[in-house]
Amino acid sequence: MSIAQSEATLRTYIQDIFGPSLYGPRQLQELEQALCTDDHKGCHLYYAQGDDAMDPSLKGYAAIQRREALKQMARNQAAYAADEVRRRNSIFRLTARIRNAMLAYLQPTVVRSASGTLDAGRVWRGLYLNDDKVFSRVLRTDPGDISVDLLLDGSASQADRQAEVAAQGYMIAESLTRCGIPVRVSSFCSLSGYTILTRYRDYSETDKNGRIFHYFTSGCNRDGLALRVLGLGLADSPCEHRIVILLSDAKPNDVVQMVRDGALLDYAAQNGIENTAREVRTLQHQEVSVICVFTGDDEDVPAARTIYGRNFARIRSLDQFADTVGTLIQNQIRSL
Repeated sequence: MSIAQSEATLRTYIQDIFGPSLYGPRQLQELEQALCTDDHKGCHLYYAQGDDAMDPSLKGYAAIQRREALKQMARNQAAYAADEVRRRNSIFRLTARIRNAMLAYLQPTVVRSASGTLDAGRVWRGLYLNDDKVFSRVLRTDPGDISVDLLLDGSASQADRQAEVAAQGYMIAESLTRCGIPVRVSSFCSLSGYTILTRYRDYSETDKNGRIFHYFTSGCNRDGLALRVLGLGLADSPCEHRIVILLSDAKPNDVVQMVRDGALLDYAAQNGIENTAREVRTLQHQEVSVICVFTGDDEDVPAARTIYGRNFARIRSLDQFADTVGTLIQNQIRSL
């Protein structure tokens, strides 16, 4: 079998598990040429649609994996429903925290204008100075000036937390939606050299938050490449101010090894942490706020601190959810 045939077989296998691609082969090739460089040279990309369909013709291991993914979707929804009252209360409280932050820090500004409310004290300027800006208009910082990209770590290290990560992602997206803030939700994982991003909803799909329960885990995770891909996609944001929220265990690890400058680069442990931290700083230099809802273990807290600085928080119980996430988002709104 040729290399091209092997790649085609692998892409088909990934499609069978994760669903149809958002982009065609030519677009994917162009994206790989632009993004899969330096530490990620030799990697490939796949953008999945995140659907819940099952191809009845699937056979073998891919069919087993796809059925398990669909079962996990059902488990995510059942786990949420089992504690729905408390989770709805968390959504209500988080929504209130975000709205309060918007009211406190996104203040209206009065500007002079050629239309609006007549400013009697400036009428003389129109008569004697030919100045048509004798009206005043209130400019409010619209919530549409802020967009949020929510990125869920979909690697196998999250396998024991799948239902909880899906629930947290849903609660954050639902709260942002209720505040009128555009939000896009995706997950990422890595499999056989491919970094796979699955999109559950886009900015304008305000009624699609339920698709976040389609989240399931598989393979490894190349966090730095996922953030780089996300950074390019932020050009699609309709807003001036952009916030990225990751739900991550801060444990970047991809078994695919690359050769760089004659040395073998293993994307794991400190190499993966440092690369992810660099990608976070790159986004921040582009005036993108990056924060992390940490889902990992005690031993991974130092890695989260290295990658995200102070912009991460750990949720130890559902009762803390609204206050913890609310504070993270509030701090970012305050700094806009």
